[in-house]
Order: sequence, then structure tokens, then C-alpha cells
Amino acid sequence: MAPLIIIAVASDAGDLDAVAELLFALPDEYGAAIVVVQHFDAGRARALAATIARQSSVAVTPAHDGAEPERNHVYLLPGNATLAVPSGRICVTTKSSPVDYPGDTLFTSLAQIRGACSVGVVLSGRGADGARGVRAIKDIGGVTFAEHPGSARFPSMPISAIETGCVDFVLRPYEIARELARLGGLSGASARSAPCVTGIDDPLSSPMAGVAATGSEHRTS
Repeated sequence: MAPLIIIAVASDAGDLDAVAELLFALPDEYGAAIVVVQHFDAGRARALAATIARQSSVAVTPAHDGAEPERNHVYLLPGNATLAVPSGRICVTTKSSPVDYPGDTLFTSLAQIRGACSVGVVLSGRGADGARGVRAIKDIGGVTFAEHPGSARFPSMPISAIETGCVDFVLRPYEIARELARLGGLSGASARSAPCVTGIDDPLSSPMAGVAATGSEHRTS
């Protein structure tokens, strides 16, 4: 069996729609473990999990210390915490003060531990969380995604990630879900390693403008 790919998703608690759209679009068997970090508390994580569970067959649960990531499961990291995956298990460390960049923390941790079997996704959000993390994942041979800014309620996080030049795919959330399902069956995420960045000023009606110039929706190295 191919190595387990762990997909890290960073977003903003002010826009639950982006995460919901991505998770709703996943097939029942997408072959990877997904960890979602947002700037929210444990109560909101449970509420989002319950919402997804009512409308999708995707297994969603708040991440807890010591859990072993499983294929076809989504883990929601509670607020004021960091996450790593040493020895194949989730390690959640609670902080006494807010974590400013939970996406960067998770992305960097995955890059160090999972190497090319790590994937980073930056969705709608304020600020620049995830930009440093996509660099780390890209440098180790993983795959990176950003939501198309034209579809994001808060485009700052996707734009910051895109501007690093380390984003492979710029897509709407449901399109990202399609690619994640495909990547989940690969033996290593590094099969997608060439940057593919669309212009951040493109209108929503043309979310694929940047990749269209390559002659294909998917770029490969």
C-alpha cells in the first residue's frame, strides 16, 4: 500500500464555507488523512465536525493527542494548539496564549516529518498564515494548493501563499478536493512539483487562467 499522505489545510474561522465546500466535495474514499487548522476554539471545531457529519459521509473528528492518522479521515485541530505527527501519531500541544500561525506550524511540522508525503492547502483567511509553511512543504518535495483569491471571502492568506511562488495549484475549494482525492492514491506527493500560479487579479469567472496558459489544467514536472 502507498504511504499515507497527510494533507494540512489552513483557513480562517471567519469563513467556514471554504472548508465545508472542500470536505463536501471529497469522495468517500479519497485515500489520505486531512488535518484542518483554523483560528477557532474547541467548541467551534466540534460544531464544524457535526455540520459536516450531517451533510457528508466524510469522517470528521476533533484531533486529539495520541491519535493515529487514518486514511479517509478528517481531523480538526482545536484552537490555541499546535500539531505534529511524530512516530506516526498526532501530537497536540495546548498553548496558554493564541497561536498566531497554526497553519505555518502544522505545514512546517509535516514537511519535517512526512517529507514528500505532505500536502499543504491554504484556503480563505485573513493575514499570511500558511505562506511560510507552503515554502517548507515545497522545499521537501510535497504539494501545495491555494484557494483562488476570486472565490475566497478573505483572500489575504491565499494571496500571501501564491506570492511565495511555492504554490502548485490555485483552485476553488471543490476543485482542490478533486485533486486531493487523486493525490491520495499516489505513492508520493512529489509527483506534482512544478509551480502553477494564477494571477491574483483574475476574476472568479476565470479561476484557471494561470494554468490555462500551460495548455493543461494540471502541471507536472
